[in-house]
Amino acid sequence: MAITAEDGLIAALVGGARYTFFKPSAASEGAGTWHSLWKLAGWPPAGANPPAYTAGSGYTPTSATTGAIPFTNPTTDAYLGKLAAQGATIGTLIIYDRLWACSGFVTNSTGTQTVTTPGSLPSGRDPNGGDDVEPWLEVYTAPGATTATWTMTGVDDDGNTGVTWTYTHPANAETAGQMMPFVLGGTATRRGCRQVTSFACSISSGTAGDIGVTLLRRLAEIPLTAANVGSVLDAIALGLPYVYDDACLAMMVQCSTTNTGVIMGNIVIAKD
Repeated sequence: MAITAEDGLIAALVGGARYTFFKPSAASEGAGTWHSLWKLAGWPPAGANPPAYTAGSGYTPTSATTGAIPFTNPTTDAYLGKLAAQGATIGTLIIYDRLWACSGFVTNSTGTQTVTTPGSLPSGRDPNGGDDVEPWLEVYTAPGATTATWTMTGVDDDGNTGVTWTYTHPANAETAGQMMPFVLGGTATRRGCRQVTSFACSISSGTAGDIGVTLLRRLAEIPLTAANVGSVLDAIALGLPYVYDDACLAMMVQCSTTNTGVIMGNIVIAKD
């Protein structure tokens, strides 16, 4: 049942579960760039690269996947009821549900790299047909430093096939761990992505690299406005985003300098 009254919210928070996180600092591309915390040590432990795009299965991580905050499914509805964090550098921490991910795309070829049996997003965690699902690039091994357009083809939230999203790769090599959002092109009503079918580069970068695509549903973001000073968002500020069963809760940070800084904090999953 949905939380509809103050008493219900208080009860959900009191009966909620608290999960902590801690991630060491990592080198990043620089101010204004996003960096994944997925493969960093700490807590939760470092995750692995997702399956290569040719694997044909295993693209959907869950709460049981190493790297995810170890969320336990409640017997009732669950919401993100609190987010507290602090970082050694200024930035913005983003909490998201990692719905689908692959790796293995290379950037030293201009040929189309087609995903083998991409499957569908997990229906229990994608109730809106992809309309709030964001496609992001995730760098596992740095590519070359040649300006190019990277294009992802897939299915949008309206079910249209052959839709393209693009990223303009600059004349410098992205850092391993960097994440970059695709531009959601097309009509004004297009808001998300249901499926990834292929990836291609307009110009070879010279170095293959290892690039992945991650489809995610953003839950919350919290500004880290001062180094080593904590920030807290309560249930009202967060808007009580719903946490679906088996959610693969993961993190990235928008950086203000050339490292992510040590990041620590906790979340509270409120249970209705």
